[in-house]
Amino acid sequence: MAVVAFLALALGLGFWILRPLMGREEFKTADYEPASELKDLLVLRDVAYDTLRDVEFDFRMGKMSEKDYHELKARYQGEAAEILRQVEELEGRLETETRKRVGTP
Repeated sequence: MAVVAFLALALGLGFWILRPLMGREEFKTADYEPASELKDLLVLRDVAYDTLRDVEFDFRMGKMSEKDYHELKARYQGEAAEILRQVEELEGRLETETRKRVGTP
């Protein structure tokens, strides 16, 4: 009798634990794509800023010529500006989508 009760308890507990894993997925990954893209852009922004700091540091330490410094600085500032533009555009799009979902004008 105890064995039957133990097996029933074990099966019930196993079913209770595994039930969420067998259920349907409730969220759509498409809903999170813009957030993932924003995260990637923010990482790229941080990399661009770090690169600009490294270029500045190397120039001040005398490791690169003034010509190379100006070329690299202009290139990475342009990249950072483009990334910031993309971040602002994506944030605006996310805000608009959020307002549509909530129903706020």
